[in-house]
Order: sequence, then C-alpha cells, then structure tokens
Amino acid sequence: MQNKRRHKRYKLDVIEISGKMTLSDKVEIMNISAGGIALNADIRLDIGREYSIKLGEKGKIIDVKGVIVRSELSGMEQRKKGEQVLIYSAGMMFKEGQEDKIRDFLSSIEQKAKKEVRVAVDRRLDVRFQIVTPQEKVLHYPAEFVVKEISLGGMRIHTTHPLSIETKIPMELALGAGKCVTFIGRVASCRSLNDKGQECQEIGVEFIDVKDTERTMLKTFIDFLNSMESDGGGECGS
Repeated sequence: MQNKRRHKRYKLDVIEISGKMTLSDKVEIMNISAGGIALNADIRLDIGREYSIKLGEKGKIIDVKGVIVRSELSGMEQRKKGEQVLIYSAGMMFKEGQEDKIRDFLSSIEQKAKKEVRVAVDRRLDVRFQIVTPQEKVLHYPAEFVVKEISLGGMRIHTTHPLSIETKIPMELALGAGKCVTFIGRVASCRSLNDKGQECQEIGVEFIDVKDTERTMLKTFIDFLNSMESDGGGECGS
C-alpha cells in the first residue's frame, strides 16, 4: 500500500519531547468583584493553580488572571443526549494589578441593567453583581502532553485531556537548549488508550498557523532526527 503522507514521521523513542497547550472551557459565573470570582465548571480546578478567564458582555471583552483558592464538587448536571457530568464550584482570587480593568468592566455591565445583589456599606470595598443575562465566559488553563511521533506536518501526542476533533488549540513544543516552537494545532484524531498502565488520550495534531521562524526551528529539529536515523541512532515511523 502506498504511503500517502506528505511528511515522514519520526518516532520519539530515544528523545523525549514535552509540550504545553492552552485549553478552554465555558463556565458559569456565580458572582464577581474586582478582587475575585465564584464560578461553576464541569472540570475540577486545582487549588493554588493559576488560570486565566475571558469575560465578555455585548462586545466588551477582558482577559484576567487569577489563582484558585477554593474548589469542591457541588453536584451533577444532565446535558444533551442524557449525558451526566460532574459540576465543581470554585473560587478564584484575581492577581494584583488588574483591579482598575475589572472595575471598569463591572461598571459597564452595571450600566446595562445587571441586577445588583449586594452593595458594600463602605464604598471602598468591592461591589458584587449577579450576572443575569447570557454572556461569554471562557476559562483558559494550561495542560501538558508528551510527543510520541512528529513530522513537519504534525505530531501524535499523549495527554490526559480528551479533545474534540477539529478543535484549534494554542500549543508549545520544547525542543531543548531553550528552544520553543509555538503554533496553533488542529485536532485531527483522538482516542483513549492505555500507556504503560495509565489511561491517556492519543491525539493526532496538524500544525497550522506556524510562523516562518518557528517552522525553521521545527525543520532543523526534524533534520536532526533524520540524521540520527541515518546514523542508526534512532527509530522512525512511516
């Protein structure tokens, strides 16, 4: 059978490459202030870990960062097709230096008929609002993966996070010697498997939106793998 792949794939059995990707999920905001936010999510958020969240209301969007200070299982929710998912309640404390940006955002949504549920007696304290109309609320969080195969066109990775086909995700590859390649990856395939006794997700990723400088670094690394194969120092896949 003829190999129809555009680029030769190299198995990384000798060299270990890891990377990071930025995942996102929609969350339900319970209340928010200039100091922090309470939210519900269908993923468990790790206490002490930093996350970023995108808040949007009728065209006005801000990105803020915070650290999870509380996270607990709060219940179960039934989704479409009868699927049941666990819901987690979490509290996030915003990082310093973002207060003015957040207060401006809260002020703008207050002007648009949002219902105030608590007013602080001392006006110097944070004022909390209940967001009662639909808006864009997206939580961003980092996740790690291990590269099993790589080519100029894409890679096969193992991670603990299942990803939807056709999803496009910001990703980063650490190639050693302080060199990192950043790009957008398109999820081409995803399947569950057992890797050395641990459940994981095997995901096929296509490289898209790669800058010329990043592609040059990637090509240099692929050339290195090719030279290892030629010298008998590595194993390659088709």
